[in-house]
Amino acid sequence: MRNYLIRRSLELIPVLFAIAFVSFWLVSKMGDPFAVLVLNPHVRPEDIQRLRHIWHWDDPLVVRFWYWLKDFVWPRQGWGLSTLAPGQTALQLISRRIPVTIAFSSTSLIAAIILSIPLGVYSALRQYSVADYILTFFAFFGMSMPTFWFGIMLIYLFAVKLHWFPAAGYHRAFFIIKGVPVMFDKAPRWMQFLDEAWHLTLPITVLTVFQVGGWLRYMRSSMLEVKSMDYVRTARAKGLPERTVIYKHAFRNAVIPIITLIGLSFPGLIGGAMITETVFAIDGIGRLTYNAVMSQDVFVAMALIMIFSILVVIGNFLADIFYAVADPRIRYS
Repeated sequence: MRNYLIRRSLELIPVLFAIAFVSFWLVSKMGDPFAVLVLNPHVRPEDIQRLRHIWHWDDPLVVRFWYWLKDFVWPRQGWGLSTLAPGQTALQLISRRIPVTIAFSSTSLIAAIILSIPLGVYSALRQYSVADYILTFFAFFGMSMPTFWFGIMLIYLFAVKLHWFPAAGYHRAFFIIKGVPVMFDKAPRWMQFLDEAWHLTLPITVLTVFQVGGWLRYMRSSMLEVKSMDYVRTARAKGLPERTVIYKHAFRNAVIPIITLIGLSFPGLIGGAMITETVFAIDGIGRLTYNAVMSQDVFVAMALIMIFSILVVIGNFLADIFYAVADPRIRYS
């Protein structure tokens, strides 16, 4: 197992390098990131040329990529200058948005795992029952509904009609404490936490329902397949309790496909959900990615692509490790 982990870790380096170069080449096709500065009357043409030289945009592609990669690994220049937000670097923009996205993406991911796996097992063990039909309907609803529509419906019902939750945003601008307005950043931490949780309840619900739908069906199908295997019937023939047969023999093998899906969901912790963030007006990484691509903010877009790529690779790497944990028959030489 140790040799496998070392070998796989070393294999990640050329894979990430290849992804970085191809992504940089494709993103560079978006055009000159400093061309938009021509529209700013306060920026002189010689300043634009100086910026191109500082960020090596007047060098060949390979040279430009080398300087960018070196700065991405050791960010002395903040991963590049953002043209979307003049005066800020890509690292500053991304680091400010990441906590917002992680707050609701990680919560929805954990909630989806907690709900989908036991519900999928329950649905498989009670195949064709009323509960199975209800869970199947719920799963298909979660898989097929457009997230923007579901988000709008939740806003209309719980924000517009019932006034239980806010319609948009990540937190309020200020609190009224003892009749005195207090800015959000100056308020007690517990008030900030409760207010953020209140604002994120609806977007978390949208993402959770969307993920639970697919994972529930995967877990149900996998459990139904494993349940009829010979080793499960053998365990029953030995007189083992049904609970032991299901959760010790069948479940550990049935959960392996879900581990793959969860591993591939790691980029969502940072990437968030672009549509959900747009519907609920949350300034997270998803909206930043969309704005960076549409406004040809090359450095921000490239940094985000690399972050997502790294998370995909790490997610697959962790999934392979969890395979061995879930199934003792799997051993890596």
